[in-house]
Amino acid sequence: MSESGGTTIPAYTANPNAPLSGAAQTVSETGLLAIVWVCFSIATVFVALRLTVRLRQNRSFLFDDYWIMFAWLCILTMAILQTEQMPSLWYTTYLGAGRVAPDLDTGWKTEQLTRWQFPIIKLFWTVLWSIKASFMTVFFRLVHPFPVLRRLWYCVAVFTSLAYIGCWLASALTCSPPGDYFKAGACDSPHEIWMQKFDVVFSTCVDITSDLMIIALPIGILPSLQLDFHRKVGLGIAFSLGIIIIAVAVVRMTQVINPAGPMVDLVGLAIWGAVETCTAVIVGSLPPLKALLSRSVKKYSSRSKSHYAAGPSRQGGGGGAGGRGGYGLNSVSRTAMVAQSIPLDDMHRSNQKDGGIYVQRTYETTVEFDEEASSRDDDEAGIVKKGRAL
Repeated sequence: MSESGGTTIPAYTANPNAPLSGAAQTVSETGLLAIVWVCFSIATVFVALRLTVRLRQNRSFLFDDYWIMFAWLCILTMAILQTEQMPSLWYTTYLGAGRVAPDLDTGWKTEQLTRWQFPIIKLFWTVLWSIKASFMTVFFRLVHPFPVLRRLWYCVAVFTSLAYIGCWLASALTCSPPGDYFKAGACDSPHEIWMQKFDVVFSTCVDITSDLMIIALPIGILPSLQLDFHRKVGLGIAFSLGIIIIAVAVVRMTQVINPAGPMVDLVGLAIWGAVETCTAVIVGSLPPLKALLSRSVKKYSSRSKSHYAAGPSRQGGGGGAGGRGGYGLNSVSRTAMVAQSIPLDDMHRSNQKDGGIYVQRTYETTVEFDEEASSRDDDEAGIVKKGRAL
């Protein structure tokens, strides 16, 4: 035992080569920092692409875009806080493994970690629920014409909101009493350690349940749509993008909870928190980008067909694009043939009816349409609207 400043510190010999547990075995502090900011950078690229496409299509942002913006702000703040918590996180990890010995600052450093983790966990759930809100906003426009599905949408919205509140409460109640949350060593009883694991399981379960309920809302529309089977399958896949987030959430839960250890893997929690929020933002940004991709494929297909038809026409003398008088690819040409009788004068005789000859005249009309305006019907809302109108 040694004394310093009136505080007794037990004698302890640290082993710098002591084995680490969990994700810390394979990821260093620098590697964890790189994972956090790479995930943020990827999410930022997808958000920028989504907002750019949406702004070019609609000249303004929609309500679901603002939820994506809010999620991006939260993931930015979360990345900054995760960077700030690195010294406390790795000190606590090394302390638990026995690589460093406790000193006078041990209590303060572990308390700092809890102060960083509290807002990080709340921002994590806020990012995920912002993406849910974005999908709910889009799906409301789809289910609004269906009274039953519209009522179910309100039920899902209430459940999702209560689930978000429940995640906050489950995190705050890991300590008994909750006021001891930020006190070093005050939440280390067996019951409180069990509550920490329960918090991860509970919050993941309500997260997955709410995702499944949100996915089921638009899928319930498909049987009533007058669309072919392949189109319905495509819509079902587009509506089920949230399954990607669910898969990552399941992996996160299995990697964070260490059955062999007494506590949650803090390093794994930081890694998979960054990965899941990045995945959620990417999935939330995909619907407008999917519409852009489908239009690009249509443009390429249209150009290929036009080039194939134009080749033989030129050899035959004046067809193809030139035959359309300079009209673009997005035009429709129609030809009408009209028979007209021209009477003859008294000096000529004809065996035709009414003493005239018949001249056949051909008229060609070309109608151009705005591809940008029609391309707005390439998204799921436009396809559902067409399916209901058929």
